[in-house]
Amino acid sequence: MINDKPPWREQEFWRANTYQLLANLLIKPPDNRLVAQLGEIPPAYLDNQEDSVAVAWCGLGEAARRVQEADLISEYGVIFNENGGRLVPRASRYLDNLPNANPLGLLRAELAGLGIEKNPEVLEDHAGFLCKIMCRLIEAEDPRQIGFFSRHLKSWLPVFFRDLRQLPVADFYRPVGLLGEAFIEVERILLRETY
Repeated sequence: MINDKPPWREQEFWRANTYQLLANLLIKPPDNRLVAQLGEIPPAYLDNQEDSVAVAWCGLGEAARRVQEADLISEYGVIFNENGGRLVPRASRYLDNLPNANPLGLLRAELAGLGIEKNPEVLEDHAGFLCKIMCRLIEAEDPRQIGFFSRHLKSWLPVFFRDLRQLPVADFYRPVGLLGEAFIEVERILLRETY
């Protein structure tokens, strides 16, 4: 079978995979296979220690090499448990205080327009679910990714990732927060300049 799609640019591949990784890490604790893969990230991923994304990847690899499965499951529960976790990874928690805000209603309408059905595992405005949607839009080379990012991620997701990075109980999830925060900043610049 011939693939008539143009070859992926490295940048789009990197973007989609980073969103997918963040989705996987935020929706549930990573399984041993994913942790092992992350543990293969070399300590010197890039020579440029001023590159916040590279530093975050290195930190994530280091955290994966030292984490124990039981500790990871416990940490995830302490941070994200719906009944009293330290952080609620949902847009509505970060945006409900804005005047005239109805982020969940607007998001549901847009998801319906994109033909995306509700995920039974998580609520629609969950950070992990939104990262998964961005991954799908990038993989489909859908130009609506720009508006979706601007309306549903750009304003609150960096704050969420900063909060995650700064949590005293975050060990494995500290570099996840650092990666998310640095990556979303790169996305903001990229989407503004490229599209």
